[in-house]
Amino acid sequence: MKHIGRIVIAILGVGLIGVATWGHLTRRHLERRYDAMVEDRAELELRLGEVLVAHQRLKDNFKSEQLRSQELSEQLASTRGMLEEMEIRLTGESQNVRELQTRLTAFQQQMEQLQGELVLVFQEQERVKGRTKQKQRHATTKPADLIELQRIVVSGGTSPAFRGRIVSVHHDWDFVIIDLGWDAVKVGDTVSIVRDKQLLARARVDRVQEGVCAATVLPEWETESVHVNDTVQML
Repeated sequence: MKHIGRIVIAILGVGLIGVATWGHLTRRHLERRYDAMVEDRAELELRLGEVLVAHQRLKDNFKSEQLRSQELSEQLASTRGMLEEMEIRLTGESQNVRELQTRLTAFQQQMEQLQGELVLVFQEQERVKGRTKQKQRHATTKPADLIELQRIVVSGGTSPAFRGRIVSVHHDWDFVIIDLGWDAVKVGDTVSIVRDKQLLARARVDRVQEGVCAATVLPEWETESVHVNDTVQML
């Protein structure tokens, strides 16, 4: 019996040792798993922190882009307003250009008409001079005194403040075209032609239209000294 009891005790001892060994191994295994879980948790917290930082950075960038987008929208609205204003101004300027072109065309037509009429008159004058053979008397006679040009305007006195400029010079016929019309001169007025405050010649107005007039350079002055854009003043 004693022998059997020892065997049972030995078996129980071995079982207890096995149980203790298994418990120790299990505990070590659980401890390793716990340590691994702690490390995983720390890594997850680190990654979470990085994600939160990136998220905050994205939020800041988004706000910055929103502000920039708002500024760009305001600039775009301002630019559109400026473009609309420029289009309105351009439309007005285009209309002004068309009006000026119309006025310039009318002015050129008037000037061409005056030139044509005066050339015909002076040609007739030369024909009369050749036929009568009175060269000496004609050389001292004002060309405008030999003809009667139809007066388009006969008005009162002209203010000396009016000034114009020479737009065309005809040396062969000793006459000039001036950009002064009905509101500035009348037939028979005498004007001075100057450049840099120097008197170049004097001329008598022989024909007047709306925007231009034709004037004959007086015999005592040289037409060759007169050029386009010279200033014309009323006496």
